[in-house]
Amino acid sequence: MRIIQTSSYDELSHTAAILILNQLLEKPDFVLGLATGHTPSGLYRELVATYRSLGIDLSGVHCFHLDEYLGLSPDNPESMASYLRTNLLEPLGIDLAARHFVPADSKMPEAACKQYEAEINGFGGIDLQILGIGANGHIAFNEPGTAFELGTHIAQLSDSTRQANARYFANGETPAAAMTMGPRSILQARQILLLAAGAGKAEAVRQMLQDPVSEDCPASVLRYHPDVTLIVDREAASAIQWPLARFKALPLEVWTDEQTLPAQIQTAMVAAPHPDDASIGCGGTLARLRRQGCQIHFVSMSSGHRADIPDSTKESRIELRINEGRQEAEVFAGDFTPLNLPFYDHAYMPGRQDVLKTVALLEKIQPQIVLSTSPQDRHPCHRASALIIQEALREYQPQGQRAELWCYEGPWYLFERDDFNTVIEFNAHDLDHKMRGVQAHDSQISRKRYDLSAEALARFRAITVPESRLSSFGTALTDVGEHIEVFQRLVVD
Repeated sequence: MRIIQTSSYDELSHTAAILILNQLLEKPDFVLGLATGHTPSGLYRELVATYRSLGIDLSGVHCFHLDEYLGLSPDNPESMASYLRTNLLEPLGIDLAARHFVPADSKMPEAACKQYEAEINGFGGIDLQILGIGANGHIAFNEPGTAFELGTHIAQLSDSTRQANARYFANGETPAAAMTMGPRSILQARQILLLAAGAGKAEAVRQMLQDPVSEDCPASVLRYHPDVTLIVDREAASAIQWPLARFKALPLEVWTDEQTLPAQIQTAMVAAPHPDDASIGCGGTLARLRRQGCQIHFVSMSSGHRADIPDSTKESRIELRINEGRQEAEVFAGDFTPLNLPFYDHAYMPGRQDVLKTVALLEKIQPQIVLSTSPQDRHPCHRASALIIQEALREYQPQGQRAELWCYEGPWYLFERDDFNTVIEFNAHDLDHKMRGVQAHDSQISRKRYDLSAEALARFRAITVPESRLSSFGTALTDVGEHIEVFQRLVVD
């Protein structure tokens, strides 16, 4: 999470407007998610003023509404849709067909929730979602206790939220329920911009950033998103205890086959989102570590029971995949733990139990390095698994030095040129172990040849990395052999 602290609310609004305008200019068909309430009102004034002064073309922009009081139509003057239409959408000249409002007045609200999600997906999802935060930590109308895996749904509003919003209603009565995007819906946005202003939000901001991720503070779920920007004024930031724990990238390192990997790596834990992902992503490196005497612990974060295995039951698929995971671990003389975290059956949304079980395993294994997929991976299981690992490593307090985090690639996600900082060559012996590790998962290899894709990626990286990352596109050729794996190597700072 990137944090921008401003000296005032006006500066917060101006800064947020600059960030959004840059996005709108770069992508003419931008899809913007809009919140209401006091906090974003200054941002909207800034956007309108800039639009009028510069004459920006917004004809391709689509806007989706975050939440609405149940039963209110967009034409109701007390609706949040009405506020957006009057204060933002009409002044910006957003076409009527590009204004998408929460259908809170539907006679079939549950079906309307699903239709609204489908409408968002039909436009390719939200590029940037604007959010505020409530004094009790709510985002949108997701009150404390809201399950993280919920999509757009009907929410009962807390007394504190109703009291805070009563000023917007002529009779002083806030509706008791609302239709709102859920935590899962919000986290599907590609970017999130969270605004927090005033001393009344200070404790909620602190809890979001520094307490364990928990449904007691709905905003804390944003730590499970890889691209969040928080803009906070001085008052709202007053309770933050600096410095915040964060992951810092290490300098670029290249380990050829002749070089010994760091001697302090005696125990490694490799977290596979599904049982078969470990060797696919980093099997060559695991073989090198094993050659140096490192003990390797294979962990499957999910059961993998959704795999397409004909003529099988859920129970038989779980048993089969556990057996295959053990066979893979045996190739590297390691052990295998089927962690089978709940997130896999909760719409891939991490929860508190996922983190606690992972912390407990870290405390048991006490690894010097943890190998994981990247939070940038768009595969939902891979991404969730990586986010759980990161949150667990923040909470894990070893007696000695903290474990390094090595994020690996795979068929579903490749690092950009400057995003990886570790290059590891492996030889034909190690490649054989990598292939046997992948092939241990016969149920997967029989439908898709992931062994061939893993070998091809290792060869592809050995060809392209020396020409780009290591030698500025061929100006000083560096030889790293025939097979390599690359990592984003991080430490908790």
